[in-house]
Amino acid sequence: MNPSIFKAYDVRGLVPDEINEDVATRFGQAFAVFLRRETGKKRVSVAVGQDNRTHSPQLWSALVAGLTSAGADVVDIGLASTPFFYYAASALKLDGGINVTASHNPPEYNGFKCVRKKAEPIGAETGLREIQKLFEKIGAHITKKDMLDEYIQKNLKLAPPGDWSLLKVAIDTGNGVSVLMLKKLIAKTGLKAVPLYFQLDGTFPNHMPNPLVEKNIAALKKTVVEKKYSCGIALDADGDRCIFINEKGETISSDLITALVASLLLKNRPGEKICYDATSSRTTREVILEHGGVPVISRVGHSFIKAMMRDENILFAGERSGHFYFRFAALGYFEAPLLVIIILLNLLAKTNRPLSEIIAPFQRYASTGEINFTVSDKVGAIQKIESLHEDAKTVLHLDGITIEYDDWWCNVRPSNTEPLLRLNLEATSAGLRDAKLKEITAIIQKNQEL
Repeated sequence: MNPSIFKAYDVRGLVPDEINEDVATRFGQAFAVFLRRETGKKRVSVAVGQDNRTHSPQLWSALVAGLTSAGADVVDIGLASTPFFYYAASALKLDGGINVTASHNPPEYNGFKCVRKKAEPIGAETGLREIQKLFEKIGAHITKKDMLDEYIQKNLKLAPPGDWSLLKVAIDTGNGVSVLMLKKLIAKTGLKAVPLYFQLDGTFPNHMPNPLVEKNIAALKKTVVEKKYSCGIALDADGDRCIFINEKGETISSDLITALVASLLLKNRPGEKICYDATSSRTTREVILEHGGVPVISRVGHSFIKAMMRDENILFAGERSGHFYFRFAALGYFEAPLLVIIILLNLLAKTNRPLSEIIAPFQRYASTGEINFTVSDKVGAIQKIESLHEDAKTVLHLDGITIEYDDWWCNVRPSNTEPLLRLNLEATSAGLRDAKLKEITAIIQKNQEL
């Protein structure tokens, strides 16, 4: 077994070299023992779902065999996007859950996303290391539960759709499992949606299931522009991230979507806390304050965001990666891309304005987007950047390092799994952005040479 399959937020690796049926069975056993110890119960209840990768059914069966042999009763929730999995595990009031998925990774990967009760994520710092230790050391009841209709109805109740008759939207699910949720949403709302790659195919034959990579959304952008659609929406393989394209075929940065949704939510709920990650635009914090909200910054990553939301009772959160989270009362805190989609479509229908025009007031700064650098000494590079910017207005060590000046700021953070530094930089003008990008890049590249 390759210990590197245990990541910061989940378990993920190549099939069958790193993730296979033996690994799945042992992981199921370790997870059941972990939950039993944590809860003090002789038997625990676990929701188990899967995405539509070709090897997910075999891994699901092996995982369930391990769970049941070690004292867990399993509820089979079937094909499940990750947000639906979170909902089901919480709504069924189970002790925990596992979804067989490798998120946006290519089709040769698979893995496991884990939660305890109320869909609280289990990551490296919140239990996954203990599960790994159990995994390395080492009769039940299975029921099937169809909850998809209930999940869709819950979303529609929380965000009732308006009159969408004038809208036409292109949606790219990339052959991933989120097609099941989107088909239900379209059928129940009558949305005029043009489906791209709505056939379930775990080999992802049309493009890789990561909408943050430009070439993976090229067909969607072309469709939106050529057909003059209202907008485009792309989801990743397990459906927990969504990216929006305006009517001009331009990608809208997800931190600006966070700001937009926050401004709408705060109209009826002033004083609520809204969370954003450390790489988000300065606009996000400004908009939250302008609309009477309380901004809360978090480290990048769903386990950190959700922990912050629980601790601070946060209403809504968003990341630049396209993850959007909501507070679900007794259910907990987890991703809900369908709610964001409904909220955005309602706004388009109500205002009858193009999406580019709606988002324009939020495009206040010139941003680089995220740039990755291969660096062997990540800590040294970050220390060098800090030492050369001692005059910064603010220095924050929440996630890597954030240095802020009145007219520009940047965040440089290390990857958890790769020898990469990730840079996000923003300035009041394109000229200043480019100058500061050149400056920070030179520091990083010089550090690479040492």
